[in-house]
Amino acid sequence: MKYPEIPVAQTLILSCIQYNFCNVVISPGSRNVPLAIGFASNEKFNCYSIVDERSAAFFAIGLSQRSTKPIILVCTSGSALLNYYPAISEAYFSGVPLIVLSADRPAYKINIGDGQTINQQDVFGKNIHFSDSLEQDPAHATEEIIKSNFQKIISKSISEKEIIKLQKKVQHNNETKIKKAFELCLKSNQPVHLNIPLEEPLYNFIDQPEIVLSARKKLKPIIIEKSTFTKFVSHIKKTKKILLIIGVQEEQSLSKISIRNINSLRNIVVFNEHTSNVNDEIFVSNIDRLLAPIELMKESDGLFNDLSPDMIISLGGMIISKKIKSFLRNYKANNHYHIGFSTANSTYFTKVNHIQADPNNLFENLESQKSTFSFRDNWLEFREKINNRHKRFLRVVKFSDLKVFEILSNKIPSNYRIQVSNSSPVRYFQLFDLKNNNAMYCNRGTSGIDGCTSTAIGMAAKGAPVVLVTGDLSFLYDMNALGIKYIPNHFRIIIINNQGGGIFKILPGYKNNSTFTEYIETKHNYSAYNLAKMFNFKYFSVSTKFGLNFALATFFNHSKKPKILEIKTDSDKSKKILKEYFRYLSKSEK
Repeated sequence: MKYPEIPVAQTLILSCIQYNFCNVVISPGSRNVPLAIGFASNEKFNCYSIVDERSAAFFAIGLSQRSTKPIILVCTSGSALLNYYPAISEAYFSGVPLIVLSADRPAYKINIGDGQTINQQDVFGKNIHFSDSLEQDPAHATEEIIKSNFQKIISKSISEKEIIKLQKKVQHNNETKIKKAFELCLKSNQPVHLNIPLEEPLYNFIDQPEIVLSARKKLKPIIIEKSTFTKFVSHIKKTKKILLIIGVQEEQSLSKISIRNINSLRNIVVFNEHTSNVNDEIFVSNIDRLLAPIELMKESDGLFNDLSPDMIISLGGMIISKKIKSFLRNYKANNHYHIGFSTANSTYFTKVNHIQADPNNLFENLESQKSTFSFRDNWLEFREKINNRHKRFLRVVKFSDLKVFEILSNKIPSNYRIQVSNSSPVRYFQLFDLKNNNAMYCNRGTSGIDGCTSTAIGMAAKGAPVVLVTGDLSFLYDMNALGIKYIPNHFRIIIINNQGGGIFKILPGYKNNSTFTEYIETKHNYSAYNLAKMFNFKYFSVSTKFGLNFALATFFNHSKKPKILEIKTDSDKSKKILKEYFRYLSKSEK
């Protein structure tokens, strides 16, 4: 094992060991050599080398989705750090714990004309939970420090004894900042950033560490007050209409006992999206399939009034459906409780009461009660009517994006986790039940298309079979990810290629003209064929219902290479069919 001679770099590596942070994603460089070599040569760390920093940071998000600890990101100085920004903002709004360690030049070498140098301090602004710069070690490269006419670290006449004293102070300050950053990351489940000024020489290492860290204090668990629980339960018992909505969260976040107790209360209806990773037949998991048809009905206002809740309870993170947001903003509840440690967003324009506790601590202690409330029954009765129309429409629908996602929802094996890209794919999936109850993940913090492939590969690198279902623009945007060397043979990519941003055709305000086509929809004629060949993927292409079913029959079978399946659809036809689908669901029974 090698430890960097530079004290601040050595302290960071020892601190990661102390906190048992073992997964490190490193983008090669020169200024970050003390950290890169220090992590990579230590058997306590699992290190991944990814050149493209943007891809590396999204890869770390994927790793984090299958890890219980924060992921470390290490980059060199200059624009390298800026390439982390899309993923850091995604992690901040999604609640993903990342620790960014950016190597930097000393302060006195910034803004004087040196290369690979930018202003790195607080570079992520308000899109990160915490950011700070560590202090430069005066005991390392002292003579080099003194040369600068801008440096304010040590005086030119300083004695060796004074340097030792100053170094102890810097060491204490750096340890304090590191502990603060690490513990904030653990408490908040959000990214933090430490900027590290490093002076040359950078390549000197020792076999044993010279620094001894102070002991780490364990974080105290948050305990819910009994009065808070009593008030919450009392509110549930007397409220007739409660909507419990579950956003993005990890698998098995809600226990079977909690689900059973929730289902025992007929005044609660549960709306959950596939990214909530909760499955129960009583829960309403196809939100847009219910709400979009109501919007088209003549009696929509009266129906929305009857189905609107008096209280909202939210769990987890972001919600995909714009329909549920519009519904709950227009037909406001009296109260909104958010339960859990994720951010309590006022998504529905109602003041949020945040109960910071594990939801299971509340729901496992809920007692079932007899009631005459019928709120859930009303929703389930309406769902049954819509579901029947949904099934009838799909029996005759032609090959299109809608048909593609019906087939995928039935054919992806249960052992595969689904990573889905933003825009159309994640929304189409919400219209269908996942036959095999697959876990589903999507970068919904900022809802960008920029790192979906890298994130999926990050999750797959931990060993679990993963399939990425993506649109063509999202896939092309993140094509650098295909060069990541940690892609396992069981990794699968399914591309729905409708030659552009098909979602823009179904959004309000679409104009069928050349300007919109080029600058909004971004029409193209690209295929994944040559990329698959270049990066050693097996490639398949289909454009019919029969072809898709035939390809899926063997697509998930064991292979010596990862695979790409490209499904070619017509965006104009898909737009027309989707509109027909919602109009059909909105029709009254004859």
